[in-house]
Amino acid sequence: MTRVLRGAGVVIADPSEVADVAVYVLAETLKPEDRRAIAGSSRPVVAVINKADLAGFGGRGPIAAATAHCGRLGALAGVPFYPLAGLAAAAALDHTVVDDELVGALRALTTDPADLGSTDRFATTAHRLPLAIRERLLVELDLFGIAHGVLALRAGADREGLIAALRHASAVDGLLAGIDRAAAPVRYRRLAPDASVDTRMAAAIEVVRDAGMAVDDGVTETAHLQRAITWQRYSRGPVSRLHRSCGVDIARGSLRLWERAGGIAEPLL
Repeated sequence: MTRVLRGAGVVIADPSEVADVAVYVLAETLKPEDRRAIAGSSRPVVAVINKADLAGFGGRGPIAAATAHCGRLGALAGVPFYPLAGLAAAAALDHTVVDDELVGALRALTTDPADLGSTDRFATTAHRLPLAIRERLLVELDLFGIAHGVLALRAGADREGLIAALRHASAVDGLLAGIDRAAAPVRYRRLAPDASVDTRMAAAIEVVRDAGMAVDDGVTETAHLQRAITWQRYSRGPVSRLHRSCGVDIARGSLRLWERAGGIAEPLL
């Protein structure tokens, strides 16, 4: 898991440091001790089912089954859960893995299929690919990654297309987006009081959008003014302190943009 996150550019905090988000990794089930650890975290938590490719091959496939399972676990734990096919993600994010040997081996499987019924059958059933290369495929991709790699190459993908297919199949982008959403309030709170109006507005918009609210991104004078009015009213409603502050910053930033667009404040009579 650490390899995947680092490959995606996520900074892993040292144990002595305070991280923005805690990433909690589970293999399949949510045990009582997992629930206690998640509930006791002082940081936002994102939970991951790391072996989503083993969630079953019926219906729409293992990632779809794992996604549904994540929804159920998230409802129980009160934090978002995301599926991840770890080996496929690691291979996609570390481009040194998908080298000429690996691409060539997968390409050979497009015309001379191997038994993908189990890891043992893939390794022991006679095939023109040497055993050492088949074992490497299992180590780097496992059966899930091998299958998706073969499908991508059969469809005409080159090396970059193969990497993109592995990345898509792994569901890693959903996890990364979830981590980013969880970290948005932390980034917003960390802004210095003297941060620019534009910076605070952008961070505030990220927070409320990640909470599921729409923010109009129109660039006309009228759009900026209407956004300022809308979020000023929002900030005065029954909302949390965080969202009240976000509403104020969006309204303030929108008024600044309104002025830049030519808006002129008129004195109240």
